[in-house]
Amino acid sequence: MADLRDPIARLKARIAKSGWGIRVDETLSFAQPELIALYALWRAKADEMGGLPPREMLYIRSLKPYLGHLSVSERVESAPGKFSYCLRLQGSYMAEMFGNQTGKLLEEAAPPELAARWTFVYDALLEMKRPLRLQGSYKREGMEHLIAETLAVPLGNGARNPVSVLAATYYQSRYKD
Repeated sequence: MADLRDPIARLKARIAKSGWGIRVDETLSFAQPELIALYALWRAKADEMGGLPPREMLYIRSLKPYLGHLSVSERVESAPGKFSYCLRLQGSYMAEMFGNQTGKLLEEAAPPELAARWTFVYDALLEMKRPLRLQGSYKREGMEHLIAETLAVPLGNGARNPVSVLAATYYQSRYKD
């Protein structure tokens, strides 16, 4: 039986129970070359910082090759004692896929089941304070053929617990040409 004190074990158990159609890979074995390069950039900044790099250390110029596929979500108190994630940045490719959601809470930007899924994933990621590779598929009409590969990394917040997640997602068709 998995140790549910471990955030990855809790996340995997919740995925299995809920049938979310995503897989967690903590080995970070990316297939997408851009995700390999972005992880190397984040890792270099983390090593330089001696911990989680804050958003300010990830210079826009160094992120340029990935900008269309990036999102930054920040954990915010949406009501007294209730937390959500506000989409602080959404890349152009992501906006094309899902509509421009910058500045919206996850509950405003996505159907309830997706908002709950990503809230749980992001909460686990911030708790474990390390990057994850996620793979998933969609049940949304017009997207059933896509498989997503995501690098999600926590961003530093000084001496306080992290509250922001930077994610880069790339899509491939599940059908071979």
